[in-house]
Amino acid sequence: APVASAVNPWIPRVILFLALLLPICVLLFTNPAESQFRQIGEYQNVPVMTPVNHPQINNWLPSIEQCIERYVKHHAEDSLPVEVIATGGQNNQLILNYIHDSNH
Repeated sequence: APVASAVNPWIPRVILFLALLLPICVLLFTNPAESQFRQIGEYQNVPVMTPVNHPQINNWLPSIEQCIERYVKHHAEDSLPVEVIATGGQNNQLILNYIHDSNH
C-alpha cells in the first residue's frame, strides 16, 4: 500500500498539467481560417462587404447606404473607412463594422 500512495499524488498533477498544456498547444499550432468576403455595394467610394457564407442582406442595402452616407458626412475631417463589413439582418438587426487603415 505505501507504493500506491506515492503514485497517487502525481496522477492529479499530470492531469492538471495536460489540461493546461492542451489549450496552449491548440493556440500555437493551429491557424484560424481567414474569412472570405463578397462585395454587395459601394457607397461614397467605400466598398461594402459581407461574409461569403452569410445570408443575403439585399433588403438592407438602402439602410446601409444611408448609414454610410451619414458616417462619411459626420467624419469628413477624419479618415474615411477603407471598407464596411455588414453582418446581421436577422431579427431586424444589422451590424456595420467600419474598417479604417492603420494610420487612423
